[in-house]
Amino acid sequence: MSRRVTLSVSAATVAAAVLVPVSAGAQTPNSPSASPKLGVTVTHTGKGPTGYQATFRIKAPTATSMQIKGEWGFASFESVEADSSNAHPVAPSDWKPGDFPLESPNSPGGYWPVASMTEDTKTGVWSYTTPLPSGVFTYSYYANCTAAAPALKGCTGTSDPANPPWNTTTGSTEANSQVYVPSDPKSGTADASWEADAPAGQRGKLVDVAYPTPNTATGTHPLAVYTPAGYDPKRKTPYPVLVLTHGGGGNEMDWSTQGRMQQIVDNLTRTGKMQPTVIVMPDGGGLTSGASFTSEVADQILPYVEKNYHVGTSANDRSFAGLSAYGTQANNFLFTDTSEFGYYGVWSPAAGAPGVVGNGSGNPVLDADYTNPALKQVLGIHLGIGAEDLGGNLPALTAVTERVGMLNAGVPFTFYTTGGGHTWDFWRQALRDFLTKVDFRATTTTVSTTTAKNTAKATASVSAATDEPVAPTGTVQFKVDGTDLGKPVKLAGGKATVSATASQLSGHTITAVYSGATTYNPSTSAAVTG
Repeated sequence: MSRRVTLSVSAATVAAAVLVPVSAGAQTPNSPSASPKLGVTVTHTGKGPTGYQATFRIKAPTATSMQIKGEWGFASFESVEADSSNAHPVAPSDWKPGDFPLESPNSPGGYWPVASMTEDTKTGVWSYTTPLPSGVFTYSYYANCTAAAPALKGCTGTSDPANPPWNTTTGSTEANSQVYVPSDPKSGTADASWEADAPAGQRGKLVDVAYPTPNTATGTHPLAVYTPAGYDPKRKTPYPVLVLTHGGGGNEMDWSTQGRMQQIVDNLTRTGKMQPTVIVMPDGGGLTSGASFTSEVADQILPYVEKNYHVGTSANDRSFAGLSAYGTQANNFLFTDTSEFGYYGVWSPAAGAPGVVGNGSGNPVLDADYTNPALKQVLGIHLGIGAEDLGGNLPALTAVTERVGMLNAGVPFTFYTTGGGHTWDFWRQALRDFLTKVDFRATTTTVSTTTAKNTAKATASVSAATDEPVAPTGTVQFKVDGTDLGKPVKLAGGKATVSATASQLSGHTITAVYSGATTYNPSTSAAVTG
């Protein structure tokens, strides 16, 4: 027989873990002939509130209890406006379009819902079913834990043995698993296909390597490395390289599991929305006391990667991105070693923003670091913060300070925010935005003119700031004294030319405005006199 175990959740999250039946046609652990599928099964129900449900099963016949903790507590803009702590998170059964994952309380040390699972005593399989909206959800199992939920203090979560992290043999161990849920348009769930597995044959490769370093007791340290589909170590043009770092207490596995990095990058690359890129994910922990992480990256990790992978070695071919505590490290590079990388992603930074002091005049006093001329030479800066982020060390304050400082210093940057807290749901979206709007997308446009008798020509040259195998495509709009000269001209081999009469150009100010393309950002030339 089966025994049904009641939900074990905090008072604030009792409604967040609702058991619902498995869809028709699927075997249940209670069926006499059942041979239940272990792991997680996602079923399209076509019913509210989300159109999908997920059933989690783990075989543990000797366990006396089994609990599951998952990232399925939600909030809405309205609920957070009424209670920023998210003390009463929205349950999956009450999910509505626009709701987003958010811990409870929404503060340092917040928790995700915990539910007790139901055991089929005949098979020793424990199960739990819940509706889920589209997206990626991290979960862990807790066997024989008697501590109070949702903290489960003193208990250790484990990943799903039937749905383990991609790497369980080398490097760090990830104590969680992930489930992807497709969207159901009729239920109003968002299109999350960018987080789904790419088709076979269009996926990059992940490895966990050990690079040499004098800054650990063992002389090596783990590093996860992603190479894109079709990676060619003999390609004429080296690949750009992104150093992608986790948050405090994390490791090199975080971005490729909770962060869904491979799926995001695979899908963007195969659809032509980003350039094929090598991505390296360090483990920021375990270094010798006093060792600088920025020095570790510059002096140990980058030389190893450049020696073992076909990547560019100039700053223009490198980018650095980090979240939370390692958003601080991104700021350390950005403001103190600016020219080490050409692009920066700074997400939910715990610290590292130079000071800004308001004086009531509308012209705040900026720390001198904001006026460093090198900042304006950086090819791309992406600053992101969840609209409801109340994480440790007040990352929202850091991000706002940094935003105000760069705005007032005239430093170009892209600011990204959306509904979300100090969560992987937000950081996955920030990564996608960074890759499609900033990283390795900068271009340079120049314009020159020639005159022969009564005719003249203006020629624009558009080049990628990062070494890429294909020249930028798109169009160029020529302007004379700020007014369009004819229609946009299509680029061919990175060049575009327009003909005019000598009088149209002579003595006038000529500029060329590049439109941008799927993998390249727009740029405008300096003005020349015809």
